[in-house]
Amino acid sequence: LNSSITAGSNSTWKLPSGDFEFGFYPLPNSLFLPGIWFAKIPQKTLVWYKSPSVEPNSLLQLTSEGHLVITHSNGTISQTIDNIGGDSDAANSAHMQDDGNFVLKDSNLRTLWESFDSPANTMLPGQTLKSNQILYSKGKGESNYSMGNFMLEMQGDGNLILKAHQFSDPSYWYTSTLVSNLNLVFNESSSLLYLANGNGNIIYSLTKSTPTPVKDYYHRATIDENGNFQQYVYHKRNGTNWERVWRAIDDPCKVDFVCGIYGLCTSPDNELVKCDCIQGYIPFDQEDVSKGCHPETVINYCSGPNMMNFKLKVFDDTDFQFYPDFALINDVDLEGCKKSVMDDCNIIAATYNSSTSTCAKKRMPLLNARNSSSSKGQKALLKVAYSNNEFNTFGVSKKKNIGINFREFTFNELHEATDGFSISRILGKGSSGKVYRGTLIIDDAEIGIAVKKLEKKIEK
Repeated sequence: LNSSITAGSNSTWKLPSGDFEFGFYPLPNSLFLPGIWFAKIPQKTLVWYKSPSVEPNSLLQLTSEGHLVITHSNGTISQTIDNIGGDSDAANSAHMQDDGNFVLKDSNLRTLWESFDSPANTMLPGQTLKSNQILYSKGKGESNYSMGNFMLEMQGDGNLILKAHQFSDPSYWYTSTLVSNLNLVFNESSSLLYLANGNGNIIYSLTKSTPTPVKDYYHRATIDENGNFQQYVYHKRNGTNWERVWRAIDDPCKVDFVCGIYGLCTSPDNELVKCDCIQGYIPFDQEDVSKGCHPETVINYCSGPNMMNFKLKVFDDTDFQFYPDFALINDVDLEGCKKSVMDDCNIIAATYNSSTSTCAKKRMPLLNARNSSSSKGQKALLKVAYSNNEFNTFGVSKKKNIGINFREFTFNELHEATDGFSISRILGKGSSGKVYRGTLIIDDAEIGIAVKKLEKKIEK
């Protein structure tokens, strides 16, 4: 009791073996994070932490009242790490165990609190994620250890899931093990991850094998900031980097909302995630596109002077995989899918799958757009609004213009663009004729136009 560690002093609580240390972990932004890390490897990888980070000269203290407390340099309490309640449950000692678990015990050596029961984003061998317990990913960035966008949850119904917890959509990965009283076990002797019932029977295995001898390696399983749950090993004597032995998701772009709203995820190597905005959208944060994007120009495609002010772009090997689909059209080719998108003012995008001859039209907002291994062969269709510098209010290109804002088209071009001035293409009727919705192909882009067909001579 009454022992403490000062942020920035390099002092820690550690094991005689030195495998793990508990103290203030230095961050690139010159702040410090209370945490536990692997101490004998150059990376000093964190396995447990308690945000928020604090300034230099803050204290990590086991108080005389038996609580683990973080105190700012000015003496005010930042937070109490343990959740021990009542004087009768006051801790008498703290122990950094060989397995990386930090434990508070009373005078009878009864465990009152342990870091294994209050996990951050990582599990270690010997640790169990019990029913209804959760691992949360960290935030994006080297210094950001606030709660991230993703979670691994051992649900009470026995299903282990990965989910973007800030959205109401279903989980993007799950085990479908609907058996009550299951736990996620990180076995201490085999270092295998599996789901087991209360009797210890294995119901579902995640990892099939790990390098041997097991004791020659450090082991961890982490939900990373991009929402994937992965298991790693590091050789204690000859290791230079963590090596992955298992991951839940092979295509990192299949993580829901990994690039935010209107974001496009690309991963050519199935390892790194690169986020960009879908064409026609700009990022909320230029420094972090994964926070999502917003329309550069907002257009009502169903009414107003700009209702036809767009072109239809087709992106190869790309999927707008967001739910729910607005409509699924079967037995259709690419041209039929494009026509359906152009003719439907209520949607702005679709995915065409040639292997199934389906056209999935999509609702707004656009989420989970990806160009990766899982989207090969698919084509994404997107309505893209014209910029003011590119097109006039009718969506007609200013290239080869007459005067300032007009281009000349033949009657046959306009007849074909409107399906022969079809009744189904009528947008409205004025005193001098009807206005038709049409589609022109200019510079390999499909352009929406509005055409007025005069029905009587206009007196001069």
